[in-house]
Amino acid sequence: MCPRLSRMVLTALTAALLAGFSTLAVAKDNKYQARQHGYEHGYRDGYHQGRETREDHAKYNLETKDYKEGDRGYDKHMGDRDEYKQGYRTGYQGGYDDAFYNRPGKFAEIYGRKDGQESRRDGDATIVVPGEGYLDLAFDNGYRDGIRAGQRDLSNHAKFDPADQPSYRDGDHGYRSSFGDLEVYKRQYRDGFTHGYQDGYGRWR
Repeated sequence: MCPRLSRMVLTALTAALLAGFSTLAVAKDNKYQARQHGYEHGYRDGYHQGRETREDHAKYNLETKDYKEGDRGYDKHMGDRDEYKQGYRTGYQGGYDDAFYNRPGKFAEIYGRKDGQESRRDGDATIVVPGEGYLDLAFDNGYRDGIRAGQRDLSNHAKFDPADQPSYRDGDHGYRSSFGDLEVYKRQYRDGFTHGYQDGYGRWR
């Protein structure tokens, strides 16, 4: 085989290998995203259910409709539904157990991330989100921001007041014009922010 032909073959093989690795990396990342979305939603739902069960002095019961179905809050922009369900059920049990056994919630740890993975994942989601899936993303963005604000106010001994937060008033963090109606986004964001703030502050109304 002549040197030129050898170089061409080598180049083609290298390109094919790189494409394969890239496809595997994307698939792995999409699976992570779906599980992580599911975990976040599941932990939130499980914690609130576990808290209600404990306050009602009812017996431990993880087998709720939400836990068994495992797809509450799912939207196709989040990735594979089965991966989402796995993450949801894991998160739901973790949240339920923490609340039922009166352990501190892990909200800041789960939703308060500021690392590059969160920024990259949220950036990907906002690009591919279809239809009304952005409303779920608006709630999640608000929830994460609310967690941080609630934790901050709690540590600073500030009064409980989610509506007084700049992020709540603006209500547009994470919004993109491709989402459509800004006011609809703001309503979902503020709803998520309020829930997150309540969880971050450790107080419910």
